[in-house]
Amino acid sequence: MDRRELLKGLAVASFSPRAADALEGVQATNVTTPPPPERTHPPAPDPARPRFVEDTWPGKKKLLAIADADVWYNRQRNSYHHDASSHTLATIERLGRESGEWITVIRTDFKLLTKDINYGRNARTLDDFDAVFFMGGGSWEITDEQKDDLLSFVHDDGKGFIGGHASNGGGCIVWREYAEMVGGDLVAEFPSITLPIVVEDPAFPGLKSVPREFSFRDQYTILGPNFSRDIDRVILRLDSSRFAEKLASLNAEKEGSKMSDEAYRARIAKLIGVRTDGDYPIVWAKKYGKGRVWYSTFGHIDTSLDDPHLQQIYTGGIRWALGLVDADITPRPFRGKPYP
Repeated sequence: MDRRELLKGLAVASFSPRAADALEGVQATNVTTPPPPERTHPPAPDPARPRFVEDTWPGKKKLLAIADADVWYNRQRNSYHHDASSHTLATIERLGRESGEWITVIRTDFKLLTKDINYGRNARTLDDFDAVFFMGGGSWEITDEQKDDLLSFVHDDGKGFIGGHASNGGGCIVWREYAEMVGGDLVAEFPSITLPIVVEDPAFPGLKSVPREFSFRDQYTILGPNFSRDIDRVILRLDSSRFAEKLASLNAEKEGSKMSDEAYRARIAKLIGVRTDGDYPIVWAKKYGKGRVWYSTFGHIDTSLDDPHLQQIYTGGIRWALGLVDADITPRPFRGKPYP
């Protein structure tokens, strides 16, 4: 037998019996596959197949942390991928370990955003976590069942949701029920810039040693009309009373821009004008059904979460969302003035 005949024989042998029959001229029989059974959601546990999930961290809260999920890496999409995402996840994981209060499971996909029963050994689902941290502005490449699961995880189960930088913008808010949960759509944002900040709620966890007024360089969210102080408890906001002073002294080169000072000031002034009430919240907390939602715009720049005050702010927000501490989140009106 020559080499060609040997390879031909191996190829035929590797086919299924149906394929091999077809090669011999035998008419293959069409087989109709029955439809899958109707899915109940969430599915009922199978008593004959108990789940096996190790209690690796007894007594600790569990946080599922996701940033810039891998499904966004698609050339057909324009989702932005944050240089800070890896460091943000690593920092949140470290803060939990150092506090001794929570353990972080890091993912860059959406596979654990489900209440479907996973019978794999030590395979976790949403039911195994106490809160979800999410950073990024890409589209939600998840099923309708997963969307229902995430919303019910917070709204019905009383769990927590921590929205990191850009989690209220981009493709995220196309899913309007999610946008309602977060509490404020990103409709514009400043470039990375140093802006003045006011702590509105110094009593909120993590704010005790943070200065009441300070300036910080990051990329800040500008919210749309779905944000409401009747629902959200604002913790930090930009200090619009100092915008005129900031614009007058703005140096484009120092802010990392190649624009002229005049052009850069015009750009920032245009962004300021997106809101006419002078209210620019950047950190807030709210209830969503039985659950707790905390959002922060901080974290676009890779080194943002290296700042000790921001670490305290994030630690306080995560602890509150996990139910480790309580806080008064009664909504309060804006006491500032419209700008200009």
